[in-house]
Amino acid sequence: MRSVATWLVAILIGLAALVGLIAFLNSRDQSGVNQNAAVAAGPGRLYRGRPVLPPLLHAAVNRGNVVILYRDRQPPPGTASLVPPGGKALLQAGQAVVVHRDPRLKVPLVALSARKIEQADTPQQLQPFVDYWLGGR
Repeated sequence: MRSVATWLVAILIGLAALVGLIAFLNSRDQSGVNQNAAVAAGPGRLYRGRPVLPPLLHAAVNRGNVVILYRDRQPPPGTASLVPPGGKALLQAGQAVVVHRDPRLKVPLVALSARKIEQADTPQQLQPFVDYWLGGR
């Protein structure tokens, strides 16, 4: 019985030493992810609140969705190809592309994420933006 107790104490001391070593090494770790560099790397330019989004679209963008705004009465041909199938489930998960008309735009199309904005003449020009920012990187 004395031998079992000795082994248990030795194992506990070893585990405590291992936890202490891991905590020490973790406290010395200087690595990290620079969020500003990640935002600067993506397509588009920094979104500074213009064009102003209605509250529901603003909430959708903050969830990770991408909003496509168009100027004319109907979206340009090919805009629907930017919208993945899935409906409201994707919208709630932050994986949807929301298309909305904004007649005040100076360009035919604008794509918005929570951090970036991209202007375009055709939907095909927005595909890299949508692919990169969908999900709220």
